[in-house]
Amino acid sequence: MSEHLVSQALGILLGGVWNLASLWCLARLLAAWLGPGHSTRRALGWLLVKFPALYALAFLLWQRRIVEPLWFGVGFTLVLVGALITLAARAPALSLGRPHGR
Repeated sequence: MSEHLVSQALGILLGGVWNLASLWCLARLLAAWLGPGHSTRRALGWLLVKFPALYALAFLLWQRRIVEPLWFGVGFTLVLVGALITLAARAPALSLGRPHGR
């Protein structure tokens, strides 16, 4: 297997994992902020994990040329498309578009 192909696969994998971690942190942040039993302290904690930590990790991956931004973006986009397809498939069950629950 060529080194270039391994580099591309690693970029796709790390971009996808990074996006999964970002979406997971975002879900926890929103639950802590807007959910029942909301907690400003927990919301701020997730905010600090999501933004400084995850974005610093992405910066280091690119700066040290561990992954190419293009392939990282491909992995990121694949997870995003998968999440949108999942949400669209579940939309009827969530009663979206039905005013007042009818």
